[in-house]
Amino acid sequence: MFFSRLIGKRLSIKGYVVAAFYILAGTLLTAPLHDVLDLSNVALLYVLAVVLTGVRYGRGVAIFAALFGSLVFAYVFVPPHFSLAITEVQYLLSAVIMLVVALLVGHVTANLRTHTEVVEAQAARNKALYEFARQLTATRSSEAVIDTSLRFLERSFAARQVHFVEPEHFDSAANALADIALIKASLERKQLLTRPTDVPAIVVAVLPLLPAESGHGVICLQVDGSQLETQAQRELLETVGSLVAVALERTHYAEVAQAVELRHAGESLRNTILSSLSHDIRTPLTALVGTADTLMLATTLSPEKQHALLYGLREQAQSINQFVNNLLDMARLQSGNVELNLAWQPIEEVVGATLQQVKSIADTREIGLAIAPGLPPVMIDAVLIERALWNLLENAIKYSPGDSPVELNIRQLGEEIDIAVCDRGEGLPTEDVEALFGLFQRGHAESSIPGAGLGLAIVKGIAEAHQGRLSATRREGGGSCFHITLPLGKTPCLGLEEDA
Repeated sequence: MFFSRLIGKRLSIKGYVVAAFYILAGTLLTAPLHDVLDLSNVALLYVLAVVLTGVRYGRGVAIFAALFGSLVFAYVFVPPHFSLAITEVQYLLSAVIMLVVALLVGHVTANLRTHTEVVEAQAARNKALYEFARQLTATRSSEAVIDTSLRFLERSFAARQVHFVEPEHFDSAANALADIALIKASLERKQLLTRPTDVPAIVVAVLPLLPAESGHGVICLQVDGSQLETQAQRELLETVGSLVAVALERTHYAEVAQAVELRHAGESLRNTILSSLSHDIRTPLTALVGTADTLMLATTLSPEKQHALLYGLREQAQSINQFVNNLLDMARLQSGNVELNLAWQPIEEVVGATLQQVKSIADTREIGLAIAPGLPPVMIDAVLIERALWNLLENAIKYSPGDSPVELNIRQLGEEIDIAVCDRGEGLPTEDVEALFGLFQRGHAESSIPGAGLGLAIVKGIAEAHQGRLSATRREGGGSCFHITLPLGKTPCLGLEEDA
């Protein structure tokens, strides 16, 4: 505070010195020409000095320049020269007119400067508020709003000990920041209130945050009293409080909406899981029990009939096992705790192992294989990629006619490898293909084909865990293709060591 006053005093003294310099310098330059120049023209030069100093240094310097310039003008240029004893009325009138004009011009110039300063200060406040509002708009939580607001107050108002106090903490915050009476009075009046502190020129300010019915609390801060001297400064701080309150209101309702959405999504997922469990586990379990009862009660079954029943038992048990494995795989992928066992693998070996596993469900179905020659090895978890391919091939076999082939095509596209499983089934839905990759999503909500709608979600999770992606395209002539696209990465160079 002391230094700011000292600096202002120095600037004021400098203004008077500059004004005197302008007048004296102008006088020295024009004095030799007093016989040539008309008095009115000379007077305009002094008026110009008043304008220049008034615009730069304000009203006091402008008045000084007008008075000092009038005296110098009368002393040097008004006959008798170098004397203030003016003998002729016209010369006296010229000097008086010059003084009045200089004073008026200085007054108008000073007013213009003051107005300019006010406009610039208002523009600076508006810019600061705009930047603050933009920062608040980018926040996504109440904690971020409070943190941004406190930092803004510290930076813009040189505030100290800035704290946000929630309503339930008013009593505990009262002794450390502001007395409870000041906090309650600020909330009741819905305005900024201050009180002095033991430190000279420092005040405690309480800023209420009030858009909600009960309010979000208050912001308490210590600030230099000069920061809140004018009504404009207090209104600026109250505007900051309003912006903070609106932002807290927004984040509060956003958090409430998110919580409701999460609960709704959880309920929907739970109902879907229960529905899927009731269909995809109860159905094979019922078949298992029925088959087991038949084997127990029928004592005259032929070996062929017994073998068929036992084979059915095995198929139903495998169906339940597949469903449980899918649930476990999806749970691992959703948790984000999947640790990939990455290694450089030839894609041909992974495909070969997958085709051996698919034989148990393919029966006589033809699976066409097309692998582009010269494919480099890829950095993958072979077990997970086999799992993804198995799911795609199983879907293609289940959802396409029994007499149509399933195709597996593998090729390199730039820095990626594309694995496509294609079929001649019903094809993709006309809208929202991406929805098929969600949990418990199927092409048809009701279908006689068993399945829980987890296969594509698992494939997508495995692809994304490898920094790849899953996509689907429609085929000409009917059917669809599902593509797993994986990055190739930088293939290691395997050098051959030569014997020395």
